[in-house]
Amino acid sequence: MNNSINHKFHHISRAEYQELLAVSRGDAVADYIIDNVSILDLINGGEISGPIVIKGRYIAGVGAEYADAPALQRIDARGATAVPGFIDAHLHIESSMMTPVTFETATLPRGLTTVICDPHEIVNVMGEAGFAWFARCAEQARQNQYLQVSSCVPALEGCDVNGASFTLEQMLAWRDHPQVTGLAEMMDYPGVISGQNALLDKLDAFRHLTLDGHCPGLGGKELNAYITAGIENCHESYQLEEGRRKLQLGMSLMIREGSAARNLNALAPLINEFNSPQCMLCTDDRNPWEIAHEG
Repeated sequence: MNNSINHKFHHISRAEYQELLAVSRGDAVADYIIDNVSILDLINGGEISGPIVIKGRYIAGVGAEYADAPALQRIDARGATAVPGFIDAHLHIESSMMTPVTFETATLPRGLTTVICDPHEIVNVMGEAGFAWFARCAEQARQNQYLQVSSCVPALEGCDVNGASFTLEQMLAWRDHPQVTGLAEMMDYPGVISGQNALLDKLDAFRHLTLDGHCPGLGGKELNAYITAGIENCHESYQLEEGRRKLQLGMSLMIREGSAARNLNALAPLINEFNSPQCMLCTDDRNPWEIAHEG
């Protein structure tokens, strides 16, 4: 995922790069400096005091060393606390009944700067054409809208009816797209555990990227087998001991607080200073009323 995020930074021209470095060094004038602000320190805990220095689209520096730095405009934050942009680690924008563009309009002002999307709902209906449309929207977004390539169309063979197919060949055509960060939730966990070659082919094809999981209530040898296949995370955990076991076996834990399922209260007691880097928040599905009223 980091490589894809860095790719966006690489769009900066060399001239812009030099200007940004000059502002960071204190040798050039910033566009904006935000004063009277505290910055939440998520790495060490606590807060950092001091200005935030902005040049163009980028933060050039933070901290008291920029108290006297020059800027075209200074903004008084009046004692507010600045926090990093929120990341939704897994969601289906289609569940919000909004297009990616409208979703951005509704959520970016509320601090959601990055979303990791699995467009499997539109892909289950339209196939590759749906994925291509979603990718075009993501390319034009100001919000960081990253995509996982939908892995299960239909979600579970023999149980769901799909309107289109999404073959491995079609999936591979999107693997190196700059917005793509990995393979979306592997919902057919029984097929993975039993070693179905068609599913293992997909995992092998995307192994250098993130492999998202989906295994509600899974434990024991079956959970070990699912992880052995290369699955890295799960957003479907709803019991404390289930979440603890997944963390113990090396999975990252996505704690879901959406509209259809809310697991934060059940799983939050798991989080401590040791495993917190392996825990993240996601919504999975969020309806527009709750987005408007709760964020």
